[in-house]
Amino acid sequence: MLQKIGKLTASLSVCLVFVYVFLPYLTESVGILNRMSQYLESNGIDPTRYYYTDVVQVKEAENYLKTVLDQ
Repeated sequence: MLQKIGKLTASLSVCLVFVYVFLPYLTESVGILNRMSQYLESNGIDPTRYYYTDVVQVKEAENYLKTVLDQ
């Protein structure tokens, strides 16, 4: 059992290093990825969102829904 926990911990550590160390390094060192990252950041786009739209009504509906659910 201790060996399984050790392997799980090692696997999680490798995944975290990959996501938080290697991928940001890769993004900064590859020109096109760096430009894409800067574009997303400068326009306030969160790439983890499921969808984006420019329709004002959708944003208003989202704000209304947040207001209703927070009460």
